[in-house]
Amino acid sequence: MHLSDALPIRRNARLQTPVLRRMRWLRMQVAVLCLICLGQLGVAGKAAAEEMTLNIPDDQGSIRRVSGMLMLDYSRLTLSNGGAFDLMSLHYLLRANDWLYYGIGAFAPIAEGNYGGFFGADATLHAQRRMWGNWFVNAGVSVGVGAGGSSVTNIRTFSGQGLYGRAYAGVGYQARRFSFGVNVARIAILDSPINDTAINLFVQTPLSLTTGSYADAGRRLGAEAYQAPQHENIVSLGATHMRQINPTGSYRGNIGLVALQFSHFHTENIYTFFSVDLGYSGLLWYNQAYGGIGRRFSLSPRLNLYGQLGLGSSGWVTDTVDTGSGFLIYPKVTMEYLWRNGLGATFSAGYMYAPFGTSRNWTVGLGLNYHLSYSNRERREAQGPLDYTMRGVRLNVFARRTSQIYYNGRNSDPLNMVAVQVDYALNERWYAAAQMAIAANAFRGFAGYAEAFIGVGYQRSLSRSGRFQGYAQLMVGGNDVGVSSSHEVGALIYPSLGVNYYINDRFSLYGQIGATTSLGQYTGASPNNRWRNYSIGLGMSYRFSLPSRS
Repeated sequence: MHLSDALPIRRNARLQTPVLRRMRWLRMQVAVLCLICLGQLGVAGKAAAEEMTLNIPDDQGSIRRVSGMLMLDYSRLTLSNGGAFDLMSLHYLLRANDWLYYGIGAFAPIAEGNYGGFFGADATLHAQRRMWGNWFVNAGVSVGVGAGGSSVTNIRTFSGQGLYGRAYAGVGYQARRFSFGVNVARIAILDSPINDTAINLFVQTPLSLTTGSYADAGRRLGAEAYQAPQHENIVSLGATHMRQINPTGSYRGNIGLVALQFSHFHTENIYTFFSVDLGYSGLLWYNQAYGGIGRRFSLSPRLNLYGQLGLGSSGWVTDTVDTGSGFLIYPKVTMEYLWRNGLGATFSAGYMYAPFGTSRNWTVGLGLNYHLSYSNRERREAQGPLDYTMRGVRLNVFARRTSQIYYNGRNSDPLNMVAVQVDYALNERWYAAAQMAIAANAFRGFAGYAEAFIGVGYQRSLSRSGRFQGYAQLMVGGNDVGVSSSHEVGALIYPSLGVNYYINDRFSLYGQIGATTSLGQYTGASPNNRWRNYSIGLGMSYRFSLPSRS
């Protein structure tokens, strides 16, 4: 039996062993440490916002500052069956007015229970108002999805239907660079033992973005129009091969991960980062999220070495890969060779360690770095102005309702999914797109069904006023349908048609109809596990453009 399994059994005993007391204290220290370390990412956002200044001539478009904040919080819960559990969440909230915020976030366990790999996401509406001096009151509500468990069969009881809700209220204190405070939170998942009222500790820090109108996409900004961040920001995308060391769980093979990381530099070489990894082979949808600090060593004008240490949460289900409560320590080194215009090829190696479980892993990976802004060295070496170009982006958040799903020879009930899609304008007509959708109800008794797609789309105006725009897109991806590889359907193809109705320059109504079908039934890769359904979606789009190096 895992030590964390013993805790619920002994929680009412008059005396606990010194080992158990120390372990519980260590788990709490780890949770607080993670909150502090991840909070440094928020401080990075504050620094980035302070570094960016604007001096926009009238002919340079509608560039403006969009205000918001990062909010990190931690709650220790008691399950309705008496067990221990905790959740740490990270949210980005945009300011709607002087007291109201809205945004999205993700949450996972860190130091309590035995549910490594539990993961969820939500949308949040948050109200906050200063009352006296530096003190303020705040309250909010979140709705989303979450799923995981200690075993495949435990997912059914532990995750229930997967529909997540949270309501909270409390007080906070505004310090010089950040805010902190305490809330009382009610956290529950439908038909799950996760249903408790708990103390919620939080940290907030401002994070503002410089954005332009979506119509500004393609516009170049010279030095006279835009003062870029003093230090760099890097987006990294890669494929990581994870090799387990003496695994004790039921899955003993290797795992392939897609890794996405954002890094912000505080000095020329010191940076903080946040990363999300998802499994694409071995264990599909294996997940981990982590953040931390790193340092860059410049070996030559084109060759860089990065060393970083990440803390976070990781896993699938605990008896498959034993990450215990999910807490992850992940040191990694990366070698980068810079090509032209801020694009670099990378090779990485690391070691992933779950201190509350038995999981130990070596990792190697290949990837690309895209430097969003110029480094101090490039500024010093530049012979002329370093221009930036506005890149068009659409963030679409919508509800997708499927028809009955034909899977493995029989029909299953429809799914209600929450989808997020990001569109990146390639030119006036074409765009690249990436979508992730998670079900808010269980699929054949298992919560946490998810889909992910990438693809391209074509758009054009359908009216003289330009308010109506139609689009067609073709995407490929995969889904999470089963508890073993024998249930997987393989690659999916997802064609769809839709319209946008522009309410104003920033917001539009978003709708689509689509069909999803498995490719394996036609190629022979998965002839038996067939998948087919239709879906309709309705939601909102937020349109903007971002400055990036030309």
